[in-house]
Amino acid sequence: VHFTCTRDAMANVEDIPFIVEDRRMLSRVAGDRIKITHTIEPGQRETGCVTCCHAPDNCPILASFLCCYDYPEYIVNEMNASRYIIVRENGIEWNNPSMQPAKGRCCGQSCTELSVMDNVTVLYFDDIHFDYVRNDTRCCNMWWTFCCGGRGEQVQIESTFCFSCCIRGRDNRVCIPVCCPDVCCPCMVKSELWVDDAPTAVKIIRDARDDAKRRLGLDD
Repeated sequence: VHFTCTRDAMANVEDIPFIVEDRRMLSRVAGDRIKITHTIEPGQRETGCVTCCHAPDNCPILASFLCCYDYPEYIVNEMNASRYIIVRENGIEWNNPSMQPAKGRCCGQSCTELSVMDNVTVLYFDDIHFDYVRNDTRCCNMWWTFCCGGRGEQVQIESTFCFSCCIRGRDNRVCIPVCCPDVCCPCMVKSELWVDDAPTAVKIIRDARDDAKRRLGLDD
């Protein structure tokens, strides 16, 4: 028996919603794809006023010891090109890349070349820590960026309690004050995004989360 699948029939199959009953936020409007609703311009890495030039391509280590040197131009451009923030129909995805040694002959690594290491995060809108989205850009950000460098404006996604004095952690036996630095408490659960325009990004993310919850009947 031979079956013929017409283009219209294939289109109808593709347009059938994909529903996950046990976790509805993972559902999709179309079964074969995830819809991207918005893109947010990521923040770009900027150096401070002391930095005057890029390190030579074959000697990136200079940037680690001399404040007047930035990393080689090729790796800085690759890092900026690798950053993205997309808002999907059921969550948000972003890439916050870092540097790593390239492949080489010294224990498998290069001593003179760098490569990009992607760090992609996906956070769904029904995550229990996706309570608050706020602009957490440091005060006088333009001045600090000029003097010391920066990565753009900061958006914080977190879940607080106790009149917003504490932030939730991965362990339910931990109570973390909001003033506690990340380095002192790695079990703290929060997400940081570096964007070009924090107020606009906050509004886009909040609206997308609320729309998704309404559409899937997950309103609190």
